Amino acid sequence: MVNITDITPPRSRSASASTTSSDVALPSFESLAPPRPPTTKAEEETRVVVEGLGSDVRLKVDAGPGCGGIAWPAGEVLSRYIAYRHGIDPSHLRNKKILELGSGTGLVGIVAGMLEPSSEVWVTDQSMLLDLMEVNAELNFPASQTKRNVHTAELNWGEELPDSIPIKDLDMILAADCVYFEPAFPLLVKTLCDLAPIGKDIEILFCWKKRRKADKRFFAMLKKHFNQFTVEDDKPGAKEVYGREGVSLSRLVRKK
Repeated sequence: MVNITDITPPRSRSASASTTSSDVALPSFESLAPPRPPTTKAEEETRVVVEGLGSDVRLKVDAGPGCGGIAWPAGEVLSRYIAYRHGIDPSHLRNKKILELGSGTGLVGIVAGMLEPSSEVWVTDQSMLLDLMEVNAELNFPASQTKRNVHTAELNWGEELPDSIPIKDLDMILAADCVYFEPAFPLLVKTLCDLAPIGKDIEILFCWKKRRKADKRFFAMLKKHFNQFTVEDDKPGAKEVYGREGVSLSRLVRKK
């Protein structure tokens, strides 16, 4: 069981949403990042090249909901890693149930679903990003496909996990560019703990771009519950390239 006080950062003048009292509930994710009207237009589409996928990933982008509605470097790094690994050994994704946290555009989860039709993937985020993720899933899977293997679902960090996702059966968690909003750090750690309880065999791939000193607070919270290991089996030379851009890719393993 995760103690809220273990993942709550100390109170500071710049983090009014934080609390040191276990009697005070964590704020909701939506209250910390309130929704804004969408701004997507028909022509606002980008394409992401993922080697080994066979086709570009088409993405509608939307700055209306904030930073979640556009593609970020760590998402591309994680997408290219799972594609590279799948090319060597498809069993990593075959028949797996996969959840992407903080999906935004849905890029990483969509790539996983495109790579391996036998997988079942849930791309998740706040409610105001559901339509964008749904549009992007539809863009990348033919309308003639009888059963799409990429699903969209609302999942707010720090809150109860949705019943629409088979949480207990998940084999893999994907998370890219989720470390950016300091008040949400304890919420993200709590959700990771809920998805990967002690003793559960689950792979967690976590990719992020170093931006601010405050990010160290997140990893200090995370370290109480997870061991973190740098991914070493990426395509030769890839880590050096994205490392120069401040991007890191790790596996998280729940501590016993």
